[in-house]
Amino acid sequence: MNTKQRIELAARRRFALEGYEGLSLAALAEDVGIKKASLYAHIEGKEQLFKQVVEDMAERYDRVWREARDATVNAAPLERIEAIVETLIRFFEEEETWMLTKRMLLVPPPELRSFIETTLGTVETDLQAFEKEQFRLAMEQGALPEQSLEDVYDAYYCFLDGALLSLFTLETNRVKRQQAAFTVYKKGVGWI
Repeated sequence: MNTKQRIELAARRRFALEGYEGLSLAALAEDVGIKKASLYAHIEGKEQLFKQVVEDMAERYDRVWREARDATVNAAPLERIEAIVETLIRFFEEEETWMLTKRMLLVPPPELRSFIETTLGTVETDLQAFEKEQFRLAMEQGALPEQSLEDVYDAYYCFLDGALLSLFTLETNRVKRQQAAFTVYKKGVGWI
């Protein structure tokens, strides 16, 4: 791993734990084992480094959901949705990823909010289009009763937001609650 990669990895950890405002370039340099002045041979500054971390996060997020999509190409639409749910929960439950996501979405640096929304929004747009298509196909194939696609998707999105938000909590029964919420959601839309 080269110095720039070590800087980006250490920055991701620091941004996750301390946020944008809390990141000290001196502490970051110390994490990497270089002098603060040497950082500037590899990065332009804190803002550029944060943007790189956000872009990396978006690329990893995009890659994992697409891998789940591709691994289930021959599965029924609702099985593909279940694979996406499991994949996203596994992806975001990794502590550093979840802490970084929480900071980016709940308390973003005001001057970088638009950048974050645009960068992650691109991934979200593609993922949502895929998910909606799976629900549409499930209705077309009779796996779900005919109903408002928007309502089915909006309720799904609320379930998924809740399942991911539960990752913030210190609960010991998080998995049980996520599974119960998914089961109730499925019953509500006629999935089960």
